[in-house]
Amino acid sequence: MSTLRLLLLAGLTVTLVSVGIGWFVFAPLRPAPSGPKPVGRLEITLKGARGEALPITVWYPIASPLDERAPAPLILYSPGWGGTRTQNSVQTQNLASHGFVVVGCDDLASDPAADPDLGIGMDLTSDAATAATLERFGRHVVGQAGRLLDVLDSLEAGRVPLLAGRVDVRRVGVLGNSIGGGSGLQAALTDPRITAVFNLDGALVGPPAARIGTEAYFLLSSIEAFPTQQELASPDPFLRRYSQISAMDIPGNTRRMARPSNYWVQLPKVQHIDLADALFARSRRTMFRTNAERHAVNAAIQAFEVAFFKSALVDEHAPLLGLIGRNDQTVRWISPTSPPGTASAKQ
Repeated sequence: MSTLRLLLLAGLTVTLVSVGIGWFVFAPLRPAPSGPKPVGRLEITLKGARGEALPITVWYPIASPLDERAPAPLILYSPGWGGTRTQNSVQTQNLASHGFVVVGCDDLASDPAADPDLGIGMDLTSDAATAATLERFGRHVVGQAGRLLDVLDSLEAGRVPLLAGRVDVRRVGVLGNSIGGGSGLQAALTDPRITAVFNLDGALVGPPAARIGTEAYFLLSSIEAFPTQQELASPDPFLRRYSQISAMDIPGNTRRMARPSNYWVQLPKVQHIDLADALFARSRRTMFRTNAERHAVNAAIQAFEVAFFKSALVDEHAPLLGLIGRNDQTVRWISPTSPPGTASAKQ
């Protein structure tokens, strides 16, 4: 074989290896669930309180049959503004692999025609528009909380045959992404069956801005939760107003952390959008984020979710105790409060 041909083949091999390595390192790869149980999935359409169609997705463990004698812990999932019930499917599937039954419904604004505010979201073009946005968000968490409770009522009434009598509907958790977190807090304010809320970077709007209302609470914040002084005074009107909205939540969240079984963690290298399945989506913004980085963020999110809900819903406190106060390159604890299992009654 000639020297030229050898050089060409060597160059081709190096190119293919480089492409393969680049794909493995940078192309987003969704992780497998971390729990021991395989996961089943069910799609069903319920009816809301006004007779409207209410589609849900159920993720459930199938390694051991759901048992009426030992009902499985139940988590309701609420997505971000205009999002669907599969917006955090990596996380919901993972929770099911650890023995939880997770039931998700779409956000109220996913169907603008059914939304009293016609799906209109964030408008920060002026101070007046910003004030109207906050009012709209407050109405939204009330409406979406109603959806969550419609789902819970249907489950308690046995309208999902697979789950009839097989889930604990008296000690229920909510996993909420963005405004879904506020909706979970609102649901807890209005229904004592909701005893634990895990809030994925959701703002405090509507009634939850002034009231607490849940026994156990975990807030997982992005970098956007603590705006800098430069951002708060930015000449960019959108950035300035967005940062001011974020800063408004700090006193309320700090007040919550004074209570037992309330926890606050920040992922300081993570943006708001990364707290859902978008973490594993291709985008220009994250073109050079490695899979190792994506999976480290996801592993932290999932560890907190599993540990928190095990503590709050089944009194298994060791996993959460093992995480409290431990900082690393991915995680920054803002407020590790008193040990789990000591929550007081609702306020």
